[in-house]
Amino acid sequence: MASSVPLKSLTPELLTQLKERSEKFIFEIISTNWKCKFCQTADELSIFRHAVESLPEDEQGFVRNFRELVPLTVYDTYQPFVARFFATPCQESEIIDLFAPGFPAFIAVSSATSGKAPKAFAKYRGTTWRAAGPQIQSVYTYHLSYREVLNVFRGDQGTMRRIIVTPASGGLLRMQMGWNPEQDKDRMSYKVPGETAPLAVAMVTHHPSFLLLHALFALADRSVETLKILFSTTLLDMFMYIERDWCILVDAIDNGAIPDLEYIEHVRGHLERHLHANPVRATELRAIGPPSNTTGWAKCVWPNLKMAFSIGSGPFSSALPKLKNILGHDVIIQTPGYGSSECVIGATYQPGDLNRFKVLLDDAFIEYLNVDVEEVSNKLCTAWETEPGRLYELVLTTCNGLWRYRLGDVVELLGFAPDDGSPVVRFVERRNAVIKFDTTVVTEAQLVQSLSSEIQDTIGQVMEFTCFKDTRDLPSTVGFFVELAQEPGTSPHLAKQRLLDVLSGVNENIRRAYDAGAFGMPTIRIVKPGTFTQYRKWKGEAAVIGTCQVKVPVVMSDSTAQEWIMNRVELEI
Repeated sequence: MASSVPLKSLTPELLTQLKERSEKFIFEIISTNWKCKFCQTADELSIFRHAVESLPEDEQGFVRNFRELVPLTVYDTYQPFVARFFATPCQESEIIDLFAPGFPAFIAVSSATSGKAPKAFAKYRGTTWRAAGPQIQSVYTYHLSYREVLNVFRGDQGTMRRIIVTPASGGLLRMQMGWNPEQDKDRMSYKVPGETAPLAVAMVTHHPSFLLLHALFALADRSVETLKILFSTTLLDMFMYIERDWCILVDAIDNGAIPDLEYIEHVRGHLERHLHANPVRATELRAIGPPSNTTGWAKCVWPNLKMAFSIGSGPFSSALPKLKNILGHDVIIQTPGYGSSECVIGATYQPGDLNRFKVLLDDAFIEYLNVDVEEVSNKLCTAWETEPGRLYELVLTTCNGLWRYRLGDVVELLGFAPDDGSPVVRFVERRNAVIKFDTTVVTEAQLVQSLSSEIQDTIGQVMEFTCFKDTRDLPSTVGFFVELAQEPGTSPHLAKQRLLDVLSGVNENIRRAYDAGAFGMPTIRIVKPGTFTQYRKWKGEAAVIGTCQVKVPVVMSDSTAQEWIMNRVELEI
């Protein structure tokens, strides 16, 4: 059912409702968290806490002082406090009531998009996020593995509790389902109703084996109706592995034997209980052939397939053309929502629109920083003060203890939901994901726009890409590293000039800089097939996080990752 067109302005009634609902929510957050250790000791919050110490806990006074006295914060503000969880030994007295009351249920680690060390965030049981479990037969990929377990001590009395460190999606799912790590071995043979694979697959950390096992159980099940794979690039990875190992997978279904995959011996026995010889299904699959055999292949393999839930906006949009070709026109690609390691931000607003979200008041109170104004707290807008068409950076105050935290995501305000006045937004870019030159900067959004269909007509269909500053010659320029769906196109010699023209069209300073000799002709290097699949595996293993959580950054800033990518170049245009 389609959502209504967003309103361009709030009616007086909706404005009042939105303001009352928002101020009640932020009061609940700050009145709960202000007595915790972070707020009571962080230098950034000293003026605020002194102002409210003598106040009765009334909504009006707290909210007014919050808006006037709490500054913008970044992750560096929280890192020394987060480090207490990783101290050896970790003492209960140091971490109780640290960001929010009590102890966190788990520590969420970010996907390290920028290439730096993953950020860590304490997640408390009070979070309102709930994952909707599949109600119909679904291929549902998620990781339940964790990076480490933190032992918390009370003086010299021994371990009093354990806290896992894990990607947010797996930790939240564990919280929702009540799954404790101590029970993992007993649970691995269990298959959640409506899911194709047993839970043992969620404990596999090796990326190719993880996706191949999901592919195996999915191919064996003709009744699949939904694919739930977090990123569209990961869904495409799975189809590529199916293509590569088609015969192995079909033979395994025919014989009912788990194939010899790497790093699965700890779960093999649990997997074998759920795979049974099915020669009839194997014969059907052999007649269809691998994904490259036919347009709409997925619908042939799973006749009941209706929808794929995968994030396909921003840098993930590059996978969509090939995905749509594999899925077929009858299968709808739908984003599962808008979230981050820090919090849940929004729900899908328009079915079929992969980049339109209704901002929620569930996990965080969200304020908006106009990208064209000074980056200070007194320039923040509340939801009811925003203007459609403008770009804003999201600033979060969360139930889990972040205070006016700069997320770095830039969104465009599209309007307001007619039912309750909530902002409706689309993701534009990461604010700090830029390549800087002396006379201009190139943003993530501009880089994504530059690889338009006009460019792909010259070099071929781009599956995934990343960029960083190319300083091999003077003047420096933007270097693109692209993975193609097939062989290069028929006019690669035109690609660089077209790329410069498109970049100049979205950023007029680029043309001025080029004409002035301050910006070079963009470079295009084609990497080997499967490079970005291997990148996710490499980064996931290095950070000890779920590989499916790893994103390929549009702007790659980490020098080690840059060298890794350069070593996989097979052709320069």
